[in-house]
Amino acid sequence: MTVALPPRTLPDEMAYLLPTTAPDVWRAAVARAAQLLAPTWDDRPGDIGALSFVLLTLSVEREEPPQSIPLAVTAEYLRAQGREPEELSRRIEAAGQSAGVLGVGDGSGPLDRLWRNLSSWLEAPGEPMGDAPGQPPVLWTAVRGLHDVISSLDEADIRQTPVPLPSLSTLTVLVSRYVQIVTARAIRPVKCDTCTGSEGGVLRVDGPEVTFVCAEGHTTAHDRLEVRRVRNALAYAGVPIGAAVAVEGDLPVTSSACGERSDPRHLSRFTADLLA
Repeated sequence: MTVALPPRTLPDEMAYLLPTTAPDVWRAAVARAAQLLAPTWDDRPGDIGALSFVLLTLSVEREEPPQSIPLAVTAEYLRAQGREPEELSRRIEAAGQSAGVLGVGDGSGPLDRLWRNLSSWLEAPGEPMGDAPGQPPVLWTAVRGLHDVISSLDEADIRQTPVPLPSLSTLTVLVSRYVQIVTARAIRPVKCDTCTGSEGGVLRVDGPEVTFVCAEGHTTAHDRLEVRRVRNALAYAGVPIGAAVAVEGDLPVTSSACGERSDPRHLSRFTADLLA
């Protein structure tokens, strides 16, 4: 059966950035970023995360709310910092820690995983753990493109642009059998770190984070579970997104090694046969 995946919308991308524990200044930065990107939105998920962190940093450094920062100031900041992306990363980390969205020392923050995904170097294609330098962080690439987007906007027009409202950012998925991480060569159930239980669990989505709650009630955070891939899995399973949904049988979810929107049921003949 062919499945038509829903397009990535700006409200959905906002929801990925908004855990329930996010402070008001971060919510304001995400709202302002969405407003600025709404006129030219073209389904580039990294842009709204990068711009939200930039606006948060400007807000902290200038001691102004994100919505009060002029377009010209934002555009100039993107231009100047785009030339020194490592310095930009350091400034964002300092602002994020000050605002309470990034962890300090051994402590954790609600957006640590999101920041790692934006700021980490990517492995070179076909060179896992090799000596190749890899690809620059998503943040650095996004900032260069964002300067052109923001500098083309008109302040008066933006004042008339409604602020998009985020879609549902929390989700509970009851799975009657196993949550499975699927690659082209293997299918592995997600297991509880405490009791190793894996059957009859619950996935809880909160902004950018996914946790697994086993049948005994233990909560486990799994780096292999990503929000977009869980939502992708629900689409292929024919389960509509809602605050609380149930999946009968297994829920196969693609591994990070596979295409984000690929069909977990048909990654290879091996996995397709097992999931049939």
